[in-house]
Order: sequence, then C-alpha cells, then structure tokens
Amino acid sequence: MKNSKRKTRSDKFPLTLHPTGQYCKKIRGKIRYFGKDKKKAIEKYLAQATYLHGAQSLVQKISNGKMTLKQLCDLYLHYQNSRVFVGDIGLTPKNCTSIN
Repeated sequence: MKNSKRKTRSDKFPLTLHPTGQYCKKIRGKIRYFGKDKKKAIEKYLAQATYLHGAQSLVQKISNGKMTLKQLCDLYLHYQNSRVFVGDIGLTPKNCTSIN
C-alpha cells in the first residue's frame, strides 16, 4: 500500500484570510499581515519570508550595538538569498565573461 501525504490548504497557499479581510500568517508566534489583495499579499510574503523565518535571530544578536565582520557578512548573505528566492536576482552574474 502506498503511503501518500494528503495536500492541505497550507501546502498550496501559505497565507490565510483573516476576518479583517487581510491575508496573514503566524510566524514565530506573531501574526503578520500582508494586505487584502491575494496576488500582492503573496508577493509581499515571498519578499519578506526569508527575513521573517530566519534572519531575525541575526538581528537580535547584533542588538547590543557591536557587529563583527562575520555577522555583517551573514546579514548580507541572508539578504542576497532572499532576493534570489523572490527572483530579483539570479544565481549567476549576467555580465561576467570567463577567462580562458
């Protein structure tokens, strides 16, 4: 017998419609709102998803006012990864030529 996982609504669309009419998602114990238009809300969520789900821990570690070079590089890499995830940038540089 084949074990297949049933798809739930959250697998298909990550946001839920709040009674106020806005699309939202509970992330780390807080409800985050992304707007009333479904397409704009999913775009806004995808743009902020990497930060909301992971990079906050880095920002909280830096809150003492002192930042190391490693922390700065990690923040930059998280930012660039979120841009790749959203589709703002690609994984390969566009204007690079190979040196042969």
